[in-house]
Amino acid sequence: MAKLKLKNGAKKLIMIVLVIGLLSFLGLYSYSKIKSKKEYEQTYNFKLSELQYNEKDIELLIKNLKEKDLDYILENEKSDIYVNLINSKYFIYDNFYTYLEYYNSNKDKTINEIVEKVNTHTNKEYYTDPLKTDISKKELMLVNKYYYLEQDYEPENLVTIPQTYSYGELGSQKVTESTYDAFLNLWNASNEAGYYLMVNSSYRTYEKQQAVYDDYKNTGGTNYADSIAARPGFSEHQTGYSLDIFEKGYSSANFKDSESYRWLMDNAYKYGFILRYPEDKVDITGYSYESWHFRYVGVEAATYIHENNITFDEYYAYFVK
Repeated sequence: MAKLKLKNGAKKLIMIVLVIGLLSFLGLYSYSKIKSKKEYEQTYNFKLSELQYNEKDIELLIKNLKEKDLDYILENEKSDIYVNLINSKYFIYDNFYTYLEYYNSNKDKTINEIVEKVNTHTNKEYYTDPLKTDISKKELMLVNKYYYLEQDYEPENLVTIPQTYSYGELGSQKVTESTYDAFLNLWNASNEAGYYLMVNSSYRTYEKQQAVYDDYKNTGGTNYADSIAARPGFSEHQTGYSLDIFEKGYSSANFKDSESYRWLMDNAYKYGFILRYPEDKVDITGYSYESWHFRYVGVEAATYIHENNITFDEYYAYFVK
């Protein structure tokens, strides 16, 4: 009888232990769930979903932005602008807040236009807070209305373009050696196609560009001069990588209507040259259309620019800078 009571007592004890264990487990499980829920509610995934961003957009935002940017988004109402900016082909993270600032005052522009303008600094007035050109980039250095060369800058390895290929006095036309070598390849190919190209203008010193700019300014005023000529220090011709090219018998007035121009537009990139100031990109380049102004940037860059119909300004911002 005593053994039976002991046995029953042991069973009760075991049951009590099991019940206590089960209750403890359930309690810990519930606590764990509560803790996990609270932790999840502190994540950006949860907070962004509360603002009605979908899973795909949340993943994109978290992948491309930093915590301070996500906090900024959470402080504002849901907007497609953040996702649309990131999805733009030439989105640059460092420009994120500048994009937003420009967007807020230019909501009539497309996302790509906003990215394009900010990347190329053309969201600002010309010659505003100009940056010193990084000459170490060589043929990929950028010189425009926002990047300048110092007055005493002169390219290395300048070579003279023979009068066979250039107008002017002997020795007056010069470019960098790499530009000249590429131009010879271009010239030979164009000549085989039946054209005779000539260089009308090439390397210019700071002082020579000053004279060119002042001449336009005296003729039509500052706005006129700025639309067709660079201010001294801001001219690509000072780099030694730019050429004004015509075919014999043509000038700036009619070169765009020539077959040689069309040939250049189809083939110049194969030799590392781009049309620097296209007709449909005036708002980006800051210059009126110049069918004769070609810039040597190397075959890789020229090919990308040609195939994607962008300016060198855009290419520089996204791939070089």
